[in-house]
Amino acid sequence: MTNTSSEPSASQGMAASTHTEKTDSIMTGKDAEVGKELPYSPFGTKMRAMIVIITAMTGLVSPLSANMYYPSITKVRDDLNTTQSGITWTITSYVIAMAVFPLLWSNLADYIGRKPVYALSMLIFTCGSIGCALSQSLVALIASRVVQSAGSSAVQGAGAGTISDIYPREQRGTALGIYYLGPLLGPCLGPLIGGYIGQDAGWRWVFWVLAIWGGIMFLLAIFVLPETHRRLVARKTPIQQVNIPPRLGLKDNNPLLDIATARYPVVALSMFHFAMLFGTYFTNATAQPLAYEGIYNLSQGMSGLCFLASGVGCVMGSTGGGRVTDLLLRRYRRKLEAQADNDECRENLPTIPAEARLGAMWVGSGMFLCAVVICGWLLENRLSLAGVLVTQFFIGFGMAFTFQSLGGYLIDVFPMRSARITGVQNFWRSVWAAVIVQLFPTMHSNIGWGWSYTVMFFLTLTSLTLMQIVVFRGQILRQRFGPSIDLQ
Repeated sequence: MTNTSSEPSASQGMAASTHTEKTDSIMTGKDAEVGKELPYSPFGTKMRAMIVIITAMTGLVSPLSANMYYPSITKVRDDLNTTQSGITWTITSYVIAMAVFPLLWSNLADYIGRKPVYALSMLIFTCGSIGCALSQSLVALIASRVVQSAGSSAVQGAGAGTISDIYPREQRGTALGIYYLGPLLGPCLGPLIGGYIGQDAGWRWVFWVLAIWGGIMFLLAIFVLPETHRRLVARKTPIQQVNIPPRLGLKDNNPLLDIATARYPVVALSMFHFAMLFGTYFTNATAQPLAYEGIYNLSQGMSGLCFLASGVGCVMGSTGGGRVTDLLLRRYRRKLEAQADNDECRENLPTIPAEARLGAMWVGSGMFLCAVVICGWLLENRLSLAGVLVTQFFIGFGMAFTFQSLGGYLIDVFPMRSARITGVQNFWRSVWAAVIVQLFPTMHSNIGWGWSYTVMFFLTLTSLTLMQIVVFRGQILRQRFGPSIDLQ
């Protein structure tokens, strides 16, 4: 049943959203019988698969454009006659924009729908990529990178909203696993693709390729991708009347209110683990070219090829983690059904708590932590490259697996604001990633590879330890401190 404790008031819009979450999540009596006869989504299996694939391909744009650039950064610095600290701002500005703009895009996607946001954002990204390719100065490149990031980051939040639109809760994890392949494969595929393009065709062609990719995604958004927002779809097609948010005015779509969800303990702890985990992962990805070329004397192209190890890990962790989280929910439901005394009780089962999805999170995070600390000391002692690549596989696997659990959990807690809560998650993790990436060169020069990675290990271990409070006491914390929702 829905909790009765009230969420602290923030605005009429947020209150309306919370109220609808509570009332629309569970149907009873005749409404429930009618609702069961209607589909959750009007799209068939093949159409939903196509939507997920397009969303994942669009989600690949942001991390791909961030990481394809890294192998060529030395050449860019020399061509533009700038310093290392100056060229670093082309990375930092991109990451900061990647943190802020998803908050705006996610709110806009809830207001006007997913399809227009995808199309507009890809058009902006394409223009930014062209600007990068044509840049003749550091200032022009930084400005173009901000525009590029502003466009590419839309799907960071809106993509999760799309998955929530078309898949019910117990099928959502598998679909999220495919969607997260895009954002998670970018840091792995980016250096590989960018390394060979920059080496053979020059760094400007890295951005021309990205402009072509953005143009293709723009055309797919215009001509192929359907609108999936449940409020807009429900106007035209009969669907289950669950997770359908009311239309709010622009004044109610305030990103600051979304960021303020961190006042809830379960959200704060989840965001903290997200940030520590992703910050370590992102720093490792940006530092690997330095290790491959500086320690193992690999070429720019071969250095990029080494990122396939973490890429394969990401694929396996994301797809496997999605299936595992769905299985956990189904197992919990079967347990409730087995405990029911009669058919009437089985038809009115208690709510499955959102925390059920977190049961296997420690597996992915544990693999990630072990791999990080081992990798650091392998690099410190200049040991086997093969050993480093094995640790990179488990870093990718553990990261993707944990993303599944945490991302699915937050969407379960905020089903009516799935795009917006994912935008908030992206904000906090990107802010920390920008900070730790800037700190890492100083850490590396002062304490070396081993202790730098060990510091990141302990930060992530601390966040994982605190997350156990959510795993075992999350439902109680939500009942006491909010958010006051629970789902079927």
